[in-house]
Amino acid sequence: MEEKWIVYRGGATCGVFDNRKEAIKWLKAMLKQTLKDFDKQDKTNEYNYQILLHEIVIEPIKQRDSSLGL
Repeated sequence: MEEKWIVYRGGATCGVFDNRKEAIKWLKAMLKQTLKDFDKQDKTNEYNYQILLHEIVIEPIKQRDSSLGL
């Protein structure tokens, strides 16, 4: 059976990848974009909302044959 990598963010599934390398690539891109967003928002210092980074979990899963059900 083939192993996939699944990403949970704040307890919800947000991505499934064929290998760990793809999952890490996604994580790096997401973090870079988040930091860019903060840079844009903080230029005027007008935002006063809380900053919340959800827990991110990346773990391997094994696919089951469809005949085995859930």
